[in-house]
Parts: sequence; structure tokens; C-alpha cells
Amino acid sequence: MALGLAAALSALNACSSGSSETGASASQAAEAAGNAGSGGAASPGGRAGASGMAAVGAGSGGVTGGAGGLTGGAGGVTGGAGGEGGGSAPGGASGAGGSSPSGGVGGGTVAGGAAGASGGAGASAGGAAGSGAGGVPANISCEPIGAGLASLTVDGKKRVFSVQLPKDTSKMALLFLWHGWNQLPGDFTNGVVYDVPSGKWRSFDPDAFPMPLMIVTPWSTKLLPPVGLDWDIASGALDFPYFEAMMACVQSQFTIDASRVYSLGFSAGAVFTNLLSARYPHRFAATISESGMWLNDDTQKSDIQFGFIVNWQWPKLDPADGGNVLLTHGGPGDYATVANLESANAKAVPFLHAGKRTVVACAHNFGHTLDPDLTQAMYYDYLWAHTLGGPPLSGLPGGFPTQTKPVGATRCDFLPP
Repeated sequence: MALGLAAALSALNACSSGSSETGASASQAAEAAGNAGSGGAASPGGRAGASGMAAVGAGSGGVTGGAGGLTGGAGGVTGGAGGEGGGSAPGGASGAGGSSPSGGVGGGTVAGGAAGASGGAGASAGGAAGSGAGGVPANISCEPIGAGLASLTVDGKKRVFSVQLPKDTSKMALLFLWHGWNQLPGDFTNGVVYDVPSGKWRSFDPDAFPMPLMIVTPWSTKLLPPVGLDWDIASGALDFPYFEAMMACVQSQFTIDASRVYSLGFSAGAVFTNLLSARYPHRFAATISESGMWLNDDTQKSDIQFGFIVNWQWPKLDPADGGNVLLTHGGPGDYATVANLESANAKAVPFLHAGKRTVVACAHNFGHTLDPDLTQAMYYDYLWAHTLGGPPLSGLPGGFPTQTKPVGATRCDFLPP
């Protein structure tokens, strides 16, 4: 039986707890009450409190932090109230504004866009481009992009995103990082990978990839069910134009290797990454989905346990498109208040196989969190092994955990279609 809106929202947040992290600034503490959480396995470095889509209420079954929660240095903050845990460095505020459906990305793959000033048809799926300088569609206005906070306007709505740039920006690969529900974008950026030597969660290094890497962290508009969980995971209609605008603005100001565009998301951000990969199968060389699910699969929909009636409008996977996915799941504790992500990931593998996707599946036992055993080198080796339209992997990248040689609690399987 479907719940009413007020009752359902109350259920989503029933388990949230509020406590700010030591060292957080006043503005961060006001925006992120943090979630201490309880239950689940201990995570290295005390990554986060129990966060179930962590989010949707920090209930039991998530990952408890080490003593003191986040211990990765002064200024660390947890996620928003009842939200998913953040990383170990100061984060930013969530973006404001929204966007509405629009046409596709214009321009080509290099600065200025192959489409030129007239803004001819873009190379990605998503519709025809409008007219505009440098191949940017007319419904998009780009501000200058540099390291730090950037902004754009799409369909009259201002959206913001964070940018990390390498030292050499002459030609770059591009990686998107999609944060979890009620999670501070800066926390996600700065806590996406666990560094064993320092015992802290930290950001990716844009200079450590085999070629210069531009890293973009989009900021959500904090959508709520039944439309989404920060991101529009019901249909993508509110966030597809934002993605297209980021691509158009980035490509108009930088030379991006179009064969090396990647996306990584956690929880609700993983769900949105999966939706993007279904909508734009010829945009990403590979995607990484950590504790997510695919809602164009009826078997996975059954793992959603809130009472909203949602009109899921996801494109079907076309086997002719192929694709490459690294997915992680955290064992019995990988459970959101609204969904059993461990069960969903088990169902995702045959679903992705039917869609002719090549899958690397990594299981850990830390609950609803990013996999702390996957190092930056492992992530980068996986991404570097893939170019858009290139051959899929023939086995696990070297150094990856295996069933016979695990790394910590993590074991990975290579699963060709």
C-alpha cells in the first residue's frame, strides 16, 4: 500500500541522528548535522556513521565509524542530517536551482567544439544541439571554468559543480563523481578513496592518472521522493540537461579526450550514474557504481521498500551498445532505509549480462559505503583499461582483489557478458 507523502518522508528519516563532526566550520555544521549511526562493521579510518542509502535515514546496518567518527584530519564533516557519510576533508554546500528537459550536447570533443560557432549536432546521444558560441547550445550559458567551484545556467536555472584540474590541462580525460543522497559534494570529492598509508579517506589525484585527468563533482538540487534522492533517479528529466550542460561547457573550454569520459557514483549517485549510462551509452568508456541499482530492471525494483508509487522512466539497455561496469556492494549491511543494495547488486549481474555489459563485481563487508579496499591505483587501472568503443577487458586488471587473493575484505569477479 502506498504511503502518503508526509508519512513516507517521516519513515525515510525516522532513524536519522544529528551530531556535527569535530573541526567542522560553523557553516558546515549548520548544513550537515552529520550522522553518528549504529550497527554494521567498522570501517577503516572511521569513514562515516551508519548510512543506509545511508541516507534515507541513518539506520542500523550501515558502517560505524572508528572512534570519533571521521578521523581524517581537522575540518572533516559527515553528511547531511540522516545523510550519507562524507569524506575526511571540508566539504562545500549543496548547489541550488534546478533544470528542465532540453536538447542534447552540442559541439565536438575538443576546445571550441568540432561543431564550431554554429553549434552543429553534437556527438553524444541526447538530441540535436542549438546554436551558440563554441558549439554550446543556446539554452546553456557557461561561466569560465577553473579549479574549484564553477557554475552554468541551463534552461534559465543556475547549477554549480566542483572541478579538480591537473597541472597539464592541454588535453585531459574526464571523470564525473556523483555524491550520495544528502551528502555534501565536497565531502564526497575529498573522501572517495581510502589511503592505507595515511589511514584517511582522500580525493583522487588528477595528476596520478596515466594522462591528465579533469574531475568534476556535480552538485544536486536536493530532490526528494518520489522524484529522486538528490538526483532525479525517477526519469533523469531534471538532471539530464545539467549533465549535458556540464559536458558542453567543459568541452567548449578544454580539450577533452572523448574516448576517455568516465562516471563514478555512490548510492543515489550510483543509481544516477547507472541511469546516465543507460541514457548515454556512447558517452562513457566505463562507469563505476558503488552500492547502487538499475531501475530499468524489474527484479531490482522489488528491492525498494518505500511506499511511493514511482513512474520509473529509464531507457532499456540495448545489448548492441555494450558497456563496462565496475560495481561494488557491502554485504548484509549494505542496506538503505528504502532498499536492499546487496540484493539489488546480486540481481544486477545477470541483468547487465543480458544487456551485454562487461562487469567487474567487487564484494566487501563494510556495509553501505565506498569500498575501502579499492585503492586509487586500482580505480585508475580499471578506468585506463577502457576507451570508448575499445575492446572490453578479458580479465581482472592486475592488482585487483580476487577470490583466491583478496585485498582486505574485498574479493572481485570478472564477469564477461
